[in-house]
Amino acid sequence: MKDKGRSIAEVSVRGMIVKRLPRKLDIMEGENAAFCVETREAVEGICWNRNGQELQESSRTVLKSFGRTHLLVLVHVTREEAGVISFAVGESQTSSQLRVKCVKRDPPSSPVAARMSTEHSNAALLTWCPAPDVHHRPASSYVLERQELSSSEWVHCLTTDLASLVEVLGDSVPCEADYRFRVCAVNKYGRSGPVEFPGSVHLVPAARLERGLQDARVRDGEDAHFSLELSASVRGAWFLNGTRLGDDEGASGRYCVQHCKTEHSLLIRGARREESGAQVTFVSGSIRDSATLQVQEAPVRVVSSNEDAAHAYMAGQRVLLWCELSRADAPVRWYRDGLELEASESLVLEREGPRCRLLLPCARPQDTAEFVCDAGGDSAFYNITVAEAPVRVVGSNEDAAHAYTAGQRVLLWCELSRADAPVRWYRDGLELEASESLVLEREGPRCRLLLPCARPQDTAEFVCDAGGDSAFYNITVAGWCPPGSETVAGQPLLLECDVSPPDAPVRWLKDGEPVVPDEALALQSEGCTRRLMIRSVGLSDAGTFTCDAGEAAASFAVAVSGELGLGLGVCPCTRLC
Repeated sequence: MKDKGRSIAEVSVRGMIVKRLPRKLDIMEGENAAFCVETREAVEGICWNRNGQELQESSRTVLKSFGRTHLLVLVHVTREEAGVISFAVGESQTSSQLRVKCVKRDPPSSPVAARMSTEHSNAALLTWCPAPDVHHRPASSYVLERQELSSSEWVHCLTTDLASLVEVLGDSVPCEADYRFRVCAVNKYGRSGPVEFPGSVHLVPAARLERGLQDARVRDGEDAHFSLELSASVRGAWFLNGTRLGDDEGASGRYCVQHCKTEHSLLIRGARREESGAQVTFVSGSIRDSATLQVQEAPVRVVSSNEDAAHAYMAGQRVLLWCELSRADAPVRWYRDGLELEASESLVLEREGPRCRLLLPCARPQDTAEFVCDAGGDSAFYNITVAEAPVRVVGSNEDAAHAYTAGQRVLLWCELSRADAPVRWYRDGLELEASESLVLEREGPRCRLLLPCARPQDTAEFVCDAGGDSAFYNITVAGWCPPGSETVAGQPLLLECDVSPPDAPVRWLKDGEPVVPDEALALQSEGCTRRLMIRSVGLSDAGTFTCDAGEAAASFAVAVSGELGLGLGVCPCTRLC
């Protein structure tokens, strides 16, 4: 055209589709894409395609028809779903180019112009500005964090949608401390780097008393513990009867002051009796709470005793029981099998400061019992056993010569260690009883056995048995026979002669050879009498025995028969002067 103008003519072809799809549709990734087609009349057999593939109804693909209107909705479109969307009915078709644009996933930039004002007491006014590129990288919110100067940990404080100012009050912090703050911008793609506010502020929470002090009741020497809990962690001070306990009280001191989060505690080590009634007070700001220390007298304890020693005694021994108490003025009682004891001649009770003693000077078997030293709150127990002392033979004539001639008087005696001890007499193992020919006597601790007229058959071993001890007597009784008569083998033989003066020396000979005494043959001297005794005569003992006194001598012809008889020995009594 001459004026170089342009004209656009739209040529429409009459068909089933009245309203067609747009040539292209631009949409952001993640949004929903909607397509609408209108037909000349309500029809069936429509078909939606994407890049030549038929679309089916699903959770992310919505297909709807309302009379002549037909809809396709793609939910949360992804970049992979871009392409040609077409609608076809019969021979009519319309299509659209779906283009999906990527969303920028950049986190916001850091805020700027961060400032802190501490003009108001116990508060911090924080201000900042959004980043200059906030329009390209918008922030959805701002996160404020706090940090105690004594800690390296940052803790979330609050989140706000306003980029202007925030006031942090002391009530919003958990404990009293010096704090600093920082802020960062946040959107769904991330968060910016933090920006710290210059300086710091001291904040104190408004605490309430959650759990108050309780009175402490302890015994003398025990530790007393006081504690309380506040609603916030704040500092405080402890006072004892109005005197402040310094913060420098260490764990090793007598007063131990501790603060852990919201709990404050005071430990008084080794409370003293004179501190009973003391006032313990805790002060923190407007909070003031008090309690009373009650110190009771410590219970008496048995600190040492001889209760673990062996307490087995013999009658007559000395028994000493003792225990030492924790307090010298503590009362004490002694018991025997549950009955309280009092001092007497046979029982002595002594006290020397904290040491208590019970003394039995001479224990008796009836003293066997359980003794108790009772100090009230503590006791010592002693199991005492007293046994009778074993009977002993303290004297006897068992070592004397017990060679007798028939008709002589035989006296055996022994003296016991206890006068009331029972005793039994035995002859060759058989217990003896008193008779006309055997007398048993007892006079206190001395026991006697008397044979008024000994007989050869009384030759035997006699025993005085006192239970734990015994005395043994080997008795030999020889009979008389005329010279030249025979002595029966196995029976004792006694040869006897008198000499003058009484100390005259003699020799015994047999068939001219000196006689050597041994276990079977004994030589005895008693005053003027000299004896040769053979306990059991054998055939080899036959011969001539001579008692040689130098200027005088006496001979005995001994014949031994092998037949066992009454056992009469040869005993001519000859005087050598």
